[in-house]
Amino acid sequence: MRRFILNLLPQLKDIYSPGEEHSRGRLISLISSLMASFYNVFITGIFYTGFLSMYGISITGVGIVSFIPYIGSLFSLFSPFVLKKFEKRKTAMLLSKLFFYFLFIVATTLMPTFVKDTQARLYWLIGILFVAYAQYALFSPGITVWFYNFYPKENERRTRYIYFNQLFSSVMSSLVLLVSGVITDAVSGSSHQSTIILTLRYFAFFLVIIDVSAQARAKEYPYQDTNKLRLKDVFTIPIKNSKFMMCMLLMFFWNFICNLNNGTWNYHLLNHMEFGYTVINLMSVSYTVLLLVFSKLWRKLLRRLSWVKTFGLCCLLSIPIDLMLFMMSRQTRALYVPLSLWQNVINVGYNLSYANILYMNLPEGNSTSYIAFYSVGANLCAFLGMITGVYIVNLRNDAPFMFMGFEIYTVQLTMLVHVFCLLIMGLMCVLWWRRFTSDSEIKLVEAT
Repeated sequence: MRRFILNLLPQLKDIYSPGEEHSRGRLISLISSLMASFYNVFITGIFYTGFLSMYGISITGVGIVSFIPYIGSLFSLFSPFVLKKFEKRKTAMLLSKLFFYFLFIVATTLMPTFVKDTQARLYWLIGILFVAYAQYALFSPGITVWFYNFYPKENERRTRYIYFNQLFSSVMSSLVLLVSGVITDAVSGSSHQSTIILTLRYFAFFLVIIDVSAQARAKEYPYQDTNKLRLKDVFTIPIKNSKFMMCMLLMFFWNFICNLNNGTWNYHLLNHMEFGYTVINLMSVSYTVLLLVFSKLWRKLLRRLSWVKTFGLCCLLSIPIDLMLFMMSRQTRALYVPLSLWQNVINVGYNLSYANILYMNLPEGNSTSYIAFYSVGANLCAFLGMITGVYIVNLRNDAPFMFMGFEIYTVQLTMLVHVFCLLIMGLMCVLWWRRFTSDSEIKLVEAT
């Protein structure tokens, strides 16, 4: 352990040294990531699903609420035209972020106090979320461009930077998940459970304020956006960059796959499979342990195979897991833990490789247009994934059916769609990885 720490310290200093301008920016980015990992536990995932269920939102309502953010995020199309009006954008971007979380956390938490009808609550929730995401979509691409300045240029240092950010963020979220899940399950069925969920949401907003305050200390560099930008340029400029577009097609397809059961799967685990918060959260926590154990293996594969080929390998390895999750019923609930652990081993590779795909072929000039193009496409495909998933869930109005002697819910059919999509994406990435990859990285991989 001592040797591990002694070897780790110089690497951390190289990436996060507060004495150097870019390293200080990466340190601020890490602090922001840690805060986000902390508060996102209470406002997303299983706690968010529990919050919606607490106020009578059905599985269909959960699905609808889950795809509203993607509709609002389509307003990122206009982000370059809004941001170019600001020579100094930091203040406007951070105020937009703060307002977003005020609506997302505080307004949605207070709303059920005044709105008693379940259907009316759903409509109000949809409206608040749409306004929150629509206004933030105009500024959030600028935050991505702002902090991309601090990414290391060298491939090896960038891999370490992504790994360290994911490691520390995962440790933070795991600790919070574990403790909060145990507390929530301990008071399950009582009025205290609702009180704890609501209190944690307000605490999350306090952490958002800390996050925004930390980001405000990062240096803002001059932007290289084109002054005479036209609306069609948001589409035409990125399309001319063939390798960037290949990466976009990959990311768009991935957003479709990931959102087929976004929200509804946690509802399924909580209400159909009857797992407790602690069990589900423990599976999330296990990712941190597996990240520590398997990160060296996946980082070695990244160097040997490339970012895209490694991602494709992860897709292919996930196929058997999705097939077995499709078959999982109350009688075979024991499958959930080993399948989740195996998936988390693969998720280490997923997260490390996917984190850099957006930036692999991102040019410095007109970067806001490129990010806006990505945001529009990714959110549109996520929206299509959500619509497809909700349609599948509603095939039998959430009623189970018998399959080979087991009781299966329609939400599990999304896993079969996963399998088909992962097969296509996995083969595409493994066989055609050079079409996504910059010439400089191809040379590095071939020289390994």
